[in-house]
Amino acid sequence: MATKKEGAQRLIDSLDSEARIQRRLWMAGAQAVVLSAAIAWFTQWQFGVAAVLVFFLLIQFAFERMSNSIQASRLEALHILGWSVDDQTDDALRHKAEKILL
Repeated sequence: MATKKEGAQRLIDSLDSEARIQRRLWMAGAQAVVLSAAIAWFTQWQFGVAAVLVFFLLIQFAFERMSNSIQASRLEALHILGWSVDDQTDDALRHKAEKILL
């Protein structure tokens, strides 16, 4: 069984991951567009369009899996700590978790 400190650390990690996932999503989208543009430039434009569609499909799949994993980690941490899911905002949860870690 996990301790309160481990639960608090897991909660902070999941909150940090939620914040970073948006930046990573935009970065992956930009890379997909650049790579698809290069494919379209060196081949036919149809291959570039197909590449961007495939890349965005893969990015969407990865984003959904990561979001589900982060949400499950957050819910597990709240369960370990014995806190309710809808009680407080992310900032209040972070503050309470940091108090436990000190």
